[in-house]
Amino acid sequence: MMYLLLAWRNMWRSRRRTLITISSIFFAVLFAIVMRVMMVGIFDKMISDTVSMSCGYLQIQHSGYWDNKSIDSTFEENPLLIEILNTDKRITTWNPHLESFALASTGERTKGILVTGIDQEKENRVSKLSEKISSGRYLDQNDKGILLAEGLAAYLNLKVNDTVVLLGQGYQGNTAAGKYLVKGIVKLPIPQMNKSMAWLPMQGSRDFLSTGARYTSFSLMVRDRMQVGEVKQDLLDKIAGMRATAGVNYTPGSSYTIMTWQQMLPELDQLFQAKMAQNVIMSGILYLVIAFGIFGTILMMLNERMHEFGILIAIGMKKRILAGIVVLELILMSLTGTLLGIAGAFPLVLYFRFHPVRLGGDWAKTAEKFNFSPVIQPSADLKHFIIQGYAVLSIAVVLSLYALVKINRLKAIEAINS
Repeated sequence: MMYLLLAWRNMWRSRRRTLITISSIFFAVLFAIVMRVMMVGIFDKMISDTVSMSCGYLQIQHSGYWDNKSIDSTFEENPLLIEILNTDKRITTWNPHLESFALASTGERTKGILVTGIDQEKENRVSKLSEKISSGRYLDQNDKGILLAEGLAAYLNLKVNDTVVLLGQGYQGNTAAGKYLVKGIVKLPIPQMNKSMAWLPMQGSRDFLSTGARYTSFSLMVRDRMQVGEVKQDLLDKIAGMRATAGVNYTPGSSYTIMTWQQMLPELDQLFQAKMAQNVIMSGILYLVIAFGIFGTILMMLNERMHEFGILIAIGMKKRILAGIVVLELILMSLTGTLLGIAGAFPLVLYFRFHPVRLGGDWAKTAEKFNFSPVIQPSADLKHFIIQGYAVLSIAVVLSLYALVKINRLKAIEAINS
């Protein structure tokens, strides 16, 4: 304890030197945190945008649906399954879908599209679809109209209150055909989806496909993306228990399967993994630069104090005690700089979390080519602050051990004359 107190007092004997050392570590921690949370935030946003508009982080389907995407591979509404989803606190929200491919036709133009039957209220909670309306309005609860993606509407030369004809194949071989009034145009941030999506109210979709009260999938959003595997396994266990529950309207043909977003969107997952690997390399380069900066500061501090060290050794102070005190000083400076860096990064990251940077011009076009909205919003996950702070602190502590070598090799006469 005495050595710790002595090291703390020694730190402030030269405020300029101490502030320079602490500042170098402060800015290293600040820069490392900002770089990490920006990169993670970009991909969190891209994944969130994509899964909220398509499949969710998890999706419950009828067994075999994913392989053929047939409207015949649907499942009936099950109260017990809905109760399981509503009671799991890790699931923030979920929405039912009834999806099928169809031909959209108007005048001389025809295009193959994905028609999705939605529960308007639940869908809006997940995808915020009403906020993406560029013209017209969102679907009401008893609406019989249709929403079209902006790119699709432009291709078909359709505007609000125009009529579009849908043709497809319904449940168990029935013909699906319908004429719908365009109630709204939706602008999606993902170009591929913006050219091929349409939405009908759930009842309108059931009437179009002649399915009755059936669904192709339930899309689930979870509180923490890292819990996807855990939530999936728990749901599978609960569904297995549900099958054994007596008195439930369950038939052998209504078996379920659960897929994660990585399984449904492997290209997005591969892109994410590749970018995270790239970020690890960039972080390694950053840490190397930080290490050189901190080491330079430590060398400056030690060289400035050579005369002082020589006198202390000459009057009888043991080198190992002197070296230990100096290392404690450097560790205290590193710890102070790290804590200040984390504290300084937090309000900065929080500001840009609530006021994200919106890209424009060529940057926005480039972002859209990679299928994510042109917005940079940093991650506010505290683990990134702790990990980056710990990494820089570890570098500083390891480099401070150089003082042990330097002082143990010190010759008092040469140090006094330096």
